[in-house]
Amino acid sequence: MQEIDILDWIHGTFGCIPMDWLSLAFEYAFKTCIIWVILGILLLRRPNTRMFGLVLLCSLALEIIFVYSFKYGFMRNRPLQDYAVDALITSFQTSSFPSGHTAQLFCVATVFAVFRRDLLPEILLLAFLVALTRMYMYAHYPTDVLAGALIGIGCAAVAIFTLLRMDEYVYYVKDPDQD
Repeated sequence: MQEIDILDWIHGTFGCIPMDWLSLAFEYAFKTCIIWVILGILLLRRPNTRMFGLVLLCSLALEIIFVYSFKYGFMRNRPLQDYAVDALITSFQTSSFPSGHTAQLFCVATVFAVFRRDLLPEILLLAFLVALTRMYMYAHYPTDVLAGALIGIGCAAVAIFTLLRMDEYVYYVKDPDQD
């Protein structure tokens, strides 16, 4: 069984108008990390969520560096370029390996697992749906999506452990205006 067979099965099994709409919505909503960057900046404003925001922003920065390093290093064609398929979107600016959308969502999900465990089921569902829609649209092979998920989780883990470890050694000066 080749990867294209898996993509054909996904497209045949889940193919419907609502899935097309969902795929296109995810394509444009998560094309950039702007949603998560805005969330990270908002989290930085409050002292009790500052570390959450810092870890979120740093993990996304790492994820972007790694994803684009791999994309421009491997230059793998997308499935819709290699096979004659009926794809929703037919032009992409970057190569297929790894899936940046999947990396982004799994990166965010990993950070949420540490700081907002109560929202983890919803954010994980979103991450898995994004991964599925990337394959449904013939934008990525299954190995691209798997690599994206692993890169996202790995970048978040590095940011989490580094920043939380650093936080133990940072000396905070008490603000004289707060009591």
